[in-house]
Amino acid sequence: MADDGMLMNFSIGDTVIKPEAKFKGGTWRDRLTAKKRSAHRGSEKEPGDAAARNVAAKNPNQIQLGTRPVKRQKTDDSFNRPSAQRSGGDRRPQHPRDPTQFISSLFSSNPEARNPEEPKEEREVEAAKPTNAPMIDGLDTFTNLGLSPNLAAHLLTKLELKAPTAIQTSSITQLLKEETDAFIQAETGSGKTLAYLLPLVQRIMDLSKAKNEHNDTQVHRDSGLFAIILAPTRELCKQISVVLENILRCANWIVCGTVIGGEKKKSEKARLRKGLNILVATPGRLVDHLDNTEALDVSNVRWLVLDEGDRLMDMGFEEELQGIVKKLDARQRPSRIPSVPTRRTTILCSATLKMNVQKLGEISLKDAVHIKADPNEEDDDKSDKDEEESFRVPAQLKQSYAIVPAKLRLVSLTAYLKRTFMRKGSVMKAIVFMSCADVVDFHFELFSRNQDRDQQRKNDGEEKDGKDEEEEKDEEKEKLSPHGTIAPGRAFSTPNNPVLLHRLHGSLPQAVRTATLGSFARSTEACVMICTDVASRGLDLPNVDLVVEYDPAFSADDHTHRIGRTARVGRDGRALIFLQPGCEENYVEVLKRGYRDGGKALTRTDANEILKRGFGGNDKKKNWEEKTTDWQMDVERWALDNPTYLEMARRAYQSHVRAYATHTAAERSMFDIKELHLGHLAKAFALRDRPGKINVPGLRPGQEDAKKDFKAARNGAAGNKRKADDAPSSTNVTDEAARKMRAKMREHMSGANEFNLA
Repeated sequence: MADDGMLMNFSIGDTVIKPEAKFKGGTWRDRLTAKKRSAHRGSEKEPGDAAARNVAAKNPNQIQLGTRPVKRQKTDDSFNRPSAQRSGGDRRPQHPRDPTQFISSLFSSNPEARNPEEPKEEREVEAAKPTNAPMIDGLDTFTNLGLSPNLAAHLLTKLELKAPTAIQTSSITQLLKEETDAFIQAETGSGKTLAYLLPLVQRIMDLSKAKNEHNDTQVHRDSGLFAIILAPTRELCKQISVVLENILRCANWIVCGTVIGGEKKKSEKARLRKGLNILVATPGRLVDHLDNTEALDVSNVRWLVLDEGDRLMDMGFEEELQGIVKKLDARQRPSRIPSVPTRRTTILCSATLKMNVQKLGEISLKDAVHIKADPNEEDDDKSDKDEEESFRVPAQLKQSYAIVPAKLRLVSLTAYLKRTFMRKGSVMKAIVFMSCADVVDFHFELFSRNQDRDQQRKNDGEEKDGKDEEEEKDEEKEKLSPHGTIAPGRAFSTPNNPVLLHRLHGSLPQAVRTATLGSFARSTEACVMICTDVASRGLDLPNVDLVVEYDPAFSADDHTHRIGRTARVGRDGRALIFLQPGCEENYVEVLKRGYRDGGKALTRTDANEILKRGFGGNDKKKNWEEKTTDWQMDVERWALDNPTYLEMARRAYQSHVRAYATHTAAERSMFDIKELHLGHLAKAFALRDRPGKINVPGLRPGQEDAKKDFKAARNGAAGNKRKADDAPSSTNVTDEAARKMRAKMREHMSGANEFNLA
């Protein structure tokens, strides 16, 4: 080649030439942060030593960027390269092809826990003796308690109940010998339903022995309605009805039925016209039938049971209950059956003794007897306040709490469930409680997504619009669940242990809720149910080994009932609650109050420990961080690539933070909305930025921004419709507004119709 006369002089120093990194896409804050970190990384350590020069000499095309920091930031370009190149050994500069470049910051700027972890005592912990188990070693049997031999034999042979629990022993003995009102109080899972059903059935069976004026020897459906059982939720009513039907198989002449919200009134009226002896109902629907159904005759009602009395009062059923009691008193008439009592007996059941329960007792109870699990237990010197705040969990329940920053909530929940179901047979069923229906729907879609199919489409370059993907996803779920509430939990399933995923909340139709709950209860495979508080009260779901409170309950009493879904009737159980660093750590003192030993059995863990067990392995020291970041960025891309899922994530984010502001006044300092980091929380919903204004149906114009709603909710403002409320006091106004706000939030998000407002 000819010489063109151009002379070029290059002076190459010992250091390696580093190109200036260019950052595109993302927000300006992300680009500025990435630029600063890149400059700091280059100035922190230069590869000027001999080893670095040798590497540069052997690989002139390779650019060395210095020592990689412990927590390496990953970009979306890592998903465009094979998994082998995304390992920790690949330190080449990233040249992203995707214009929407994003740098993950999952493990940076996370707040530290304020309260240091208490030192653990190394001692052998004896297995706690179950406090709600049947008394197998005792001398009491169902026959000795006063039940008829026919009923006791039926319990033993058909229902496989060998011995009563402590609360059943106390309750059956008291309710059979005296016709007095009673308040039954016992911890969750101790068998309170049978504690009032068995004496009730026995008393009605005794009526069959007495002959009336027509010489009839049996009570039948035309004899009239003798008992009404009220419960706050439809699911609990269904469960009580099923238990009652199983008991009445030994006395098939006694007929029971239900009237609940969500059912057709026409069919309910037909059942009432045919005649019932025992009625299970929700307050709203019962009031409706008392006012509009002539076939409902309550003149013979002599037993009224109020199950979960605190919940009935919390959800605003006070007026309905007052109306029901007044109508029963006004319509009561002498019965044609001589052995029917002259006065009505009212039974109130609750796991907690609160002021609202005492107020309910003043409405419905007269000279009531307080029935506890141990009748010989004497009242101590505790004040009424201490008695109100105290609650207990079963002694065999192993409870723990995890301090998890907002950004790590989603990955920590995934890692915990992955670890839980890693070994087949370790956990049969688990329940995950979340704050509202939108959050449940989002996590159901996320955990059931077909990641392999999406990755294959991406690799093959297949293009498909969102509608086709949604139709295919719906068809896939139709094969498993006709209602779309059951799907494979692919996010935490293993080849050896597939896990079924269920979702349940109050916004679903009643038929769908009943079918989903029944499927979860009957399932013989490993399964997880993601739900709201609609499943927290009274439900007896078999083989539930684990309860996870992903979102803390709105009150300590709700927390007690949530964890009461496990460790029932003497079985072992585990419970875990997620708390964020900061003011939420004070909630640990509330958890400790539920233990007889002052909370010594309560254990603590953190997010890093959960992530190491769920995503980590023994091959590399920091492998769990990389796998965690990969999974987080994968779900963020999944949400970003599909507008439907992105909108679902935004709705879930908004609903969650609005629900966060509805904790009870006594616990609002532990869940301070001002300390909630909204930007970090977006990561927990697979969002790359905190949503600003979101068009959510039901929100008034000008209040789409999350913080405005939070501030209004915290100050007790429930909207323009509630500004004209009366009661101009200070503390009472705030508490009443907060209560109304919580009711409105549950109606909007988790479906207040789940509490059957007629």
